[in-house]
Amino acid sequence: MSKKSKQGKTINAAISVHPEMEGSISKFQMECLEDEVKTLPDIKDGEVEVNTDFFFQLGDKYEASIFIRNGLATGINLEKILFIVLGKNDEELGRKVFNLREVGEIPARSVRPWKIYFEKDELEVGGNDLKDLKIIFDSRLKAAGVVKVRYENLPGGIQGQERKKYEDFLENLPLLREGQVTMTAYDVHITEEGNIAVELVIRNGRHNGIDVERVPLSVYDANHKLVVSGVFYLEDVSISPISAKVYSFSFSKEEILREDFDLKKWTVGFMLNSNVN
Repeated sequence: MSKKSKQGKTINAAISVHPEMEGSISKFQMECLEDEVKTLPDIKDGEVEVNTDFFFQLGDKYEASIFIRNGLATGINLEKILFIVLGKNDEELGRKVFNLREVGEIPARSVRPWKIYFEKDELEVGGNDLKDLKIIFDSRLKAAGVVKVRYENLPGGIQGQERKKYEDFLENLPLLREGQVTMTAYDVHITEEGNIAVELVIRNGRHNGIDVERVPLSVYDANHKLVVSGVFYLEDVSISPISAKVYSFSFSKEEILREDFDLKKWTVGFMLNSNVN
């Protein structure tokens, strides 16, 4: 099954193994993969398809080897995808949602070999031979151009484990789509002076720089009670294309709305709370 943009010419999609697998695949294995890809139905420009290579029983699971083919002119990243397993007569045997973020970016006009697993009780195989099973994906495929950003302003003095915490935080944020701008709270804590400090990571997924002029923040405690809320107006704050920056904001203790708050756990909203004038 495929997701199509428009009918185009047939393309030749080259094998693209995951970077972490490149060193473990022999020349013979690569040749076998290439031969298998040649037997697949044609894929046209603008299509994204999944094709089943084989199913086999692996203990208490079924392992499915698939080919994800990208016929687009740009790389794609996949997220949560519903796969449907069909039998010999195209009857549905089961379905399961997979998070395919680990597949990584599939380059333009390429094929990514991958494996997925089903528990035995997730499929009603019945009298079907495993070689006759095939997988299709839900037509609501989420394929998007995703960009990876890097910090442009971490101080050189931040090194070792502290720097790794910032890097890991950025790496584990939800995928950033091309053109998207996001703000995410990294830390909230009380300073020695009794103020509340909020540290944000702002990501710019656009191919042009952006200016940040206004940041409305609301901080909630572990009991989801509003602790403080306000708007910060900024000057000369810009973020370069495909980059991320860390910014710190501070609420004075006079702005704090309650005394009985617990910041062991917190959430930050990016809208001015309506309870604040």
